[in-house]
Amino acid sequence: MVEVNSMKHIPYLCEDEKDFFNRVDEFSRELADMGRYSCVLVTIFLDIHLKEKAPELIRKVRETLPEARIAGGTASANITAGVINLCGISLTFSVFEEAQVEVFPLEWDDARSHEIGAETLERLNEADNLAAVEMLTSGYAINTMPFFRELSLLPPEVVFFGGVVDDGTTPAGQGFVFAGEDVIYRGHVMVIFKGKSLYVNVGYGSGWRPLGKIMTVTRLSNPHTICEIDDVPVRTIYEKYIGINSWNEDFLNESVVFPFSIIRNGTSLSRLPRRLEKDGSASYGADFAVGDRVRLCYGDPTIIIQEARNLQMDMIHFNPEGIFVVSCWARKVLLHKDVNQELEACRKTAPSTGIYALGEYIRTKGGDIYLNNMCLSIIGVREGGHEAEVPQDEILQPIRLEHQNSVLSHMMHFVQAVSDELEESNRRLQDIAKIDFLTNLLNRGELESEMANSLYDSQLSDKRLTVMMLDLDNFKHINDTLGHDTGDEVLKSVADLIRQNIRATDKAGRWGGDEFIIVFNNSDVKVAEHVAERIRSKIMGLAESFNVDNVTVSIGITAATKDDTLLTLFQRVDTAMYKSKNLGGKNCVTVI
Repeated sequence: MVEVNSMKHIPYLCEDEKDFFNRVDEFSRELADMGRYSCVLVTIFLDIHLKEKAPELIRKVRETLPEARIAGGTASANITAGVINLCGISLTFSVFEEAQVEVFPLEWDDARSHEIGAETLERLNEADNLAAVEMLTSGYAINTMPFFRELSLLPPEVVFFGGVVDDGTTPAGQGFVFAGEDVIYRGHVMVIFKGKSLYVNVGYGSGWRPLGKIMTVTRLSNPHTICEIDDVPVRTIYEKYIGINSWNEDFLNESVVFPFSIIRNGTSLSRLPRRLEKDGSASYGADFAVGDRVRLCYGDPTIIIQEARNLQMDMIHFNPEGIFVVSCWARKVLLHKDVNQELEACRKTAPSTGIYALGEYIRTKGGDIYLNNMCLSIIGVREGGHEAEVPQDEILQPIRLEHQNSVLSHMMHFVQAVSDELEESNRRLQDIAKIDFLTNLLNRGELESEMANSLYDSQLSDKRLTVMMLDLDNFKHINDTLGHDTGDEVLKSVADLIRQNIRATDKAGRWGGDEFIIVFNNSDVKVAEHVAERIRSKIMGLAESFNVDNVTVSIGITAATKDDTLLTLFQRVDTAMYKSKNLGGKNCVTVI
């Protein structure tokens, strides 16, 4: 009798119920010869057309392996031993030497999302040596946002993965998930992995890239359904940018590979079109909020597969004993025959099992948990063991696409290159629009905007804000006697002096003519006075450079108050500058 001594992950693809029964009996005999083990997890994913067989399959496992934990559900496609299968039954036995697995159902109620999250978090926190949590979901448009806000409080080292196994929108009808004999049509199954020597590594791949302008969600009928973007019907966006005019069942087939991207707490997420509503709105595989900034995305097959290869390298290094996979079904729609090339990442490292989902759960480095789309998640698990070196020949393997995807990849590369050039040109135009062409400082409009933002920030955060206005003395005399070209050179030299004597966090601009304003962020009047005197003395030194009698400046300074508006702040600094010029005899600094 041989002891397990490490995790064993044994996947099978069963053609039918009889084949399934035989595999269960075969494994039962093998298990009897394995000796000591701590726990067995049985994962079952079955074709939606075989869903009526689920109770018999579960009963067979329970009778043959009474102590096994059972989890699974219906799925549009499964991944067994790193190969996609559109039919049949995926059966996987995970045998652990020391680790423990707990499986329990979560019946769902959208109104109790936060409460269910708090209860689940408490239960998870009670688990000793919690390493990972898998969540399998059935049901469309489940409101998991409050639930995930609670679960995001789990220790950051806990891996969270899984997906929406079945949402009931396929022609075959509503599916389900199950935890043992408990079948859930709308809700979740939670699989908890615990153990001191249990190591879990997760990697995410996308390959979808944003393209085109940033738009704003302006009206929703619920968190999953967009009515309007930029105040126009969502169908207009698809018609204009993708050329989709089939606003019927064909819409999904044409639009599925063009998700929207959004940013949540610095994380880029994708949103997959799922179905059309009768009012012309579109529903998606994950949530939105009014005000979300969105961009349409496209998938480049080369980039998609390359990101999967990167995950493969990471998994080879991690050296797992078993792999769980969750991939978005839109990836198989786009990649077609090349999908198994993507799944190569799940064949060369360890036995693997998984599903194609309608939404994938991810956890960011910051600990936030989200429902995402268009994602490939590969989760490696091992008990003990150690990391391994990545062979050089693995890294150098080329990507070979079928002709259709190869052409598409080249076209997408061209589109992205042209788009990048246009975006760079637009950025330059935007920068030019903010800059005074003569002095290369901010122009008046941008300076006014910076002053408003700084004032708002200071009043919210109690940060100090000081503003300085500078006006050259007798500048008209320089223009009249030496010409406007010399006058322009004087203005550029003053601008250079200002730039050289302020911090990167300060903002300086030309207010108009020979007037300049400096906004000192998080700085008091004394600092501004010191800078003002330094600039004033250096401007006096310009007289010799331009061979004029004198070049001087009158300066006013004021500090912002809690009650200030942009107008009152400007009026006060203007008054301070006026006092320097008209009451102080010019070439001086006045503080109000």
